Amino acid sequence: MKKSYIYLLFGLMVIAQIAASAQIVYKYESIISPENAYKFKTAPVDPNNPFMGKFIDLDFEINSFITEDSDWNYKQTAYAYISKDENGYAVLETLSKKIIPDSEFDYVTVETRRHYNGKVPFQFPFDTYYMEETKAYDAEIMYWENNRTEKQQDVYALVYIKNGNHVLTDVIIDGVSIKDAVEK
Repeated sequence: MKKSYIYLLFGLMVIAQIAASAQIVYKYESIISPENAYKFKTAPVDPNNPFMGKFIDLDFEINSFITEDSDWNYKQTAYAYISKDENGYAVLETLSKKIIPDSEFDYVTVETRRHYNGKVPFQFPFDTYYMEETKAYDAEIMYWENNRTEKQQDVYALVYIKNGNHVLTDVIIDGVSIKDAVEK
């Protein structure tokens, strides 16, 4: 094969890789806009995983849907339709087994548990917030303390949702980003 063909193929390969990377970045960056921001109130959990790194495992106040329909299975894919209250906090509108066409609400894919006691518990896919290694321990302690105390501080995860895609950008404790709070 001539050198010119090799250079041409190499150039096409580089362009294809750059285009694929740009498409992935654009997909998630296009989600991050103020109208797509939801605040999910959190509940405490505090793990560490040696393979995945340091993170905060988030649990949310919205974690189940009340329904009489008992035909829900363990690890079933469902769609949680979300709206915002007047303060920007997420409100679960409905949980559906199928995508609802032309819904006025944003949705995110969730994984259900079995129907129990009139509720269908489910898990959001954005329940892990990764931190810089040096700040993670202090952030975990701060998150744990602020979710467990009687201070009733405002602790929430800032999640952007659009067309079934989501981006978890921050955890906010009493109006301050957890990344900034651990530096103080």
